[in-house]
Amino acid sequence: MIGSRRGISLVETLVVLGILGLLLAILLPAVQAARESGRKLTCQNHLRQIVQGIANHESAKGALPSLYNNTAYPQPRAITDEFHFHSWRSALLPQIEQTSLNDQLDRSLFATDPANQAALNVEVPIFLCPSSIPASRFVPDIYGPPAVADTLSQQIIGTAARSDYEVIGGVSYKPSGTIDLQHVKFGAWGEPRSYSPLPAKNAYRKARLRDLSDGQSNTLLVAERAGRPDWYRRSKPVDVYPYEVPNSGMDHHQAAWGISTHFWWLILWHEQTINESNSNGIYSFHASGANVGLADGSVRFLPETIDQESLNALITRSAGDVVSLD
Repeated sequence: MIGSRRGISLVETLVVLGILGLLLAILLPAVQAARESGRKLTCQNHLRQIVQGIANHESAKGALPSLYNNTAYPQPRAITDEFHFHSWRSALLPQIEQTSLNDQLDRSLFATDPANQAALNVEVPIFLCPSSIPASRFVPDIYGPPAVADTLSQQIIGTAARSDYEVIGGVSYKPSGTIDLQHVKFGAWGEPRSYSPLPAKNAYRKARLRDLSDGQSNTLLVAERAGRPDWYRRSKPVDVYPYEVPNSGMDHHQAAWGISTHFWWLILWHEQTINESNSNGIYSFHASGANVGLADGSVRFLPETIDQESLNALITRSAGDVVSLD
């Protein structure tokens, strides 16, 4: 009489485990890809709400949101002030269903005044890409307004909530590292009236959609610049804040949704490709490209392989270098 068999052998167990491991290896990339596809769509939806809010603001106010908002000082008194005004995102809050947060901001004071700390640290989901993976969840070491006019502040007053989206100011055709706005072809957001170096007085022309002679469907308004304040290049961290070499990477204030930044940080180099660096370029953690919002309200995914001249043409507003994305 042959006895009944109990359990399974070691060989059979190993075979089953091997099959399960193989199935997991096959399915895991597909699951990760599906999750990233969902995050990418969420990112596009955020950008769509932002550009729609910009269009609503322009329709109601007759101009795009100002880059520098402050009721006491409607224009930066000096370039050094550009690091302390309320940002274009702050001006957009009523248009993106953030009226309560908007009411918490005291615009008679600089955004970096300690009195605005509570509002400045509120995370606004629409300003964040779910694929972004910065080491710093909040922007640390926010500097308060300078005690002496026309100087840079060194007094740390707190922190600020981040943003993964930024306006595109124009394209520079000067050699990399040269700060000279006279060689910039400007985008949709207006331009400085003065090109003098620090600490010169400064002012900005109001930006309007009707100025986009290249066409609203051919001009970028907003793009991803994800991962700030940590400095990334080609998906790898170059310098996680605090920067090893201060001032070499970026202005960390630009990562805060509620704080303005010097106009120069909104300029791209004419040879700068997508996902090259989040210091002052179009940058995302999506594979092979980044999301952008155009003046006609549409959102597109621009591949890293886009022709450089076409990318530069999309940034400028009236250079006559029209390019179609169809």
